[in-house]
Amino acid sequence: MRASDPRSSRKILLEEVTLKRIEATYQVICTTEERPALARAIAVELTVEVPERLIRRYRTIETDLVARVEDQQQMSPGIQQLTLSFAGELAGSDLSRWLNLLLGNCSMMPGVRLIGLKLPDDVVSQFPGPSHGIAGVRELTGVVDRPLVATALKPRGAPVADLVEVCRQFVAGGGDLLKDDHNLIDDDLSSFRNRVERCTAAIRETQGDRHVPYLVNLMAPAEQLDQRLEVALQAGADGALMAPWVIGLDRVRELTSRWPGIHLGHPSMSGVVTSQGDGGISLSIVHGTLARLAGLDGSVFVNAGGRFTTTREQGRQIAAELRAPLGQIAPGWAIPAGGMSATRIPEMVEDFGSDTMILIGGSLLADQRGVEASTAEILERIRDEFARAKES
Repeated sequence: MRASDPRSSRKILLEEVTLKRIEATYQVICTTEERPALARAIAVELTVEVPERLIRRYRTIETDLVARVEDQQQMSPGIQQLTLSFAGELAGSDLSRWLNLLLGNCSMMPGVRLIGLKLPDDVVSQFPGPSHGIAGVRELTGVVDRPLVATALKPRGAPVADLVEVCRQFVAGGGDLLKDDHNLIDDDLSSFRNRVERCTAAIRETQGDRHVPYLVNLMAPAEQLDQRLEVALQAGADGALMAPWVIGLDRVRELTSRWPGIHLGHPSMSGVVTSQGDGGISLSIVHGTLARLAGLDGSVFVNAGGRFTTTREQGRQIAAELRAPLGQIAPGWAIPAGGMSATRIPEMVEDFGSDTMILIGGSLLADQRGVEASTAEILERIRDEFARAKES
């Protein structure tokens, strides 16, 4: 009896576990005549980066590895849109490989920008996503029918006693969630532990029957990140503020999966990725899709009208991506920031709706009436504005 060919069995097995394809859409700067060649160049560069002659030498390189050009369109004169698809297996379950695959070397090509992703459920299922999401945070805080009032604990350089008092007053004023500022960085583990324990104790003593989540800023040497997060959770904090484009997008994925909690993303350094003129990655993918794959429960992003140049439409796009269906992954919180004040609340409610954290930092903390009074006013404005929005 002839033995079966082991290669045939392997082929059947591979076919059984083949993942569906990832579709990525790019905006590119070129003419319609240049478009087909550029599309092929991007498809090859992102996947195998070898001459065509070498691709032809191995049949499976073309069939299994090289991205397929699925669609080509002109958006406007000199601006084209390309849709490529990639074998799901190429991305893997770590986000470092995703970045390398989806933009990688082409990030150094002028006028190539990743603007859209279509991810099949079986690819997304490799990522657990956030442990709370919108529903989980609402359950923890007990706030079910309006945006959350949030602030940033700062400034760096203030005595710990002053930061503790900010915590007390914010919670006493009715604030819902408090996070460290991304610049509130402790130089050593002992200082970090002392500050976090004292701030957490102040929040718990003041919150009464409520639960006010407190998130620490996770900014430290790489070898201390796990230890600091463990210390914070043991002290009673609820999670962390993480800057994926500082400490690493896949490092964030690993941390959120290892240490369940409420974890929010901060946009520090993300401008290197999103603000490359006609290149880079769209804001909505960076702060929406990739943040959720990394296990973040929400994303802080710069909003229109603050200290940074952005538009209301860009903010709405980020919020939409945070809430869009993404396999089994829970929707995330939109957290517009970057110099917001109480006067901006009507606009933020209009743009982002209920599933939003109204993050007001500097203007709240500098209010001459004090943090408690300022927080109470912001809460009242949100309640009034959201009640009007629901009536209209």
